[in-house]
Amino acid sequence: MIRRKSFFSEAISSLHVEEAKSEFQRSYLLIIFFSLILLIAIVNFFLLRDSIIKAYGGTAAFLALIGFVITFLLYQVLVLQYLKAKLRLESGTSSAYKFVQTMIEISFPTIILFYMMVRQETVTFLDSPAALIYFLFIILSILHLDFKVNIFAGVLAASEYILLVYFGFNYLDQDQTLVTSTPQDLHYIRAVVLVLTGAAAAFVSAELKNRIRTTLDFKDKKNELELLFGQQVSREVSRELIEAKGATKRREATVMFLDIRNFTGFADSHTADEVIDYQNKVLGPVIDIINQHQGVVFQILGDGLMACFGSPGENVLHADMAFQASLSILRQVKDASKKQMIPETTVGIGLHSGLVVTGNIGNESRKQFSISGTPVIVASRIEQLNKKYGTQLLISGQVYQQIAKGRMEVTSLGEEPLKGMVTPVEVYKVI
Repeated sequence: MIRRKSFFSEAISSLHVEEAKSEFQRSYLLIIFFSLILLIAIVNFFLLRDSIIKAYGGTAAFLALIGFVITFLLYQVLVLQYLKAKLRLESGTSSAYKFVQTMIEISFPTIILFYMMVRQETVTFLDSPAALIYFLFIILSILHLDFKVNIFAGVLAASEYILLVYFGFNYLDQDQTLVTSTPQDLHYIRAVVLVLTGAAAAFVSAELKNRIRTTLDFKDKKNELELLFGQQVSREVSRELIEAKGATKRREATVMFLDIRNFTGFADSHTADEVIDYQNKVLGPVIDIINQHQGVVFQILGDGLMACFGSPGENVLHADMAFQASLSILRQVKDASKKQMIPETTVGIGLHSGLVVTGNIGNESRKQFSISGTPVIVASRIEQLNKKYGTQLLISGQVYQQIAKGRMEVTSLGEEPLKGMVTPVEVYKVI
């Protein structure tokens, strides 16, 4: 129950972050749009005919409109900084923020229209481009990803527009030389269109939010699946199963077999819990070392394991990585035994390089993602030779040719006939 609640909480958090990103994009777009409006206004002021300025009530009124736009731009810059802080904290915005933001933005064209209508004493400004800004805000309200906010935007815009129309036609002492070309009733119809636009925005917003939620749910389930697989096999194998669907691959790689010596005797004289604890203490650090050297553990065999370096993830240094990992494992086991973290323990390791095949092995009812090929058999046989020679690490000639020996003493034991193999394999012991 705790586990499921954790993933549910993470999903909600991810959705809130996506909403904050959407809010950020929205404010960014508004800054771009109104910057363009400001640029166009300045071009009109300096380059175009005086009739446009006169239509807006002269230079003072025109500059006042530019002042409104600049004020709105500065406000959006502050909003953008607020949203940046939210994104840094990976938190979302509240519903209250969205409603307040919508109220402020929808009121912006209302203030401009009211100012111009009162200043010029005419309702003709209801037909000006400023009235179209309502539609811009309603459309961009989609990025709030909130159905109720979208409906609110459409209703608020319509309500404020109706109040302007009613005030202009019934209470404004109009200049009779300036008459609007649109009758009062048609303005009310425009208000209805604003409501319908808000409803359409709400539908699109809900659909967009559902798709984002579906995408995040899929991502969370994929992560949970990788985590589940990762507890059974390595993350590389689980990722390969999920993304490549276990497709067969052939690669040059190095196979490692590791065996815990005298494990059967230990298991016979200890309880099941003690045996499992012993396995975890020995193999846990071994697996970590293999992972650190870009190896992949394919099977845990109870008294040992099989790992591969260079597949499924390609690695041209696979042999040297396997060799260095083996040395680290021997040091780790020796130190753990000396510090009495585990009973006195020795391990045997065998390495061989060659062309391996990785992919799903089995039938439709039961499959296992594993490696196969001659190098797997050879590595297993080489590991078993440790008992014959009283060694802990044996490598094949193919591995020997690709490693950096450093100060390690590596001695050839000659060609060794291996059970089931026609051609003998040159084997080296590492001291």
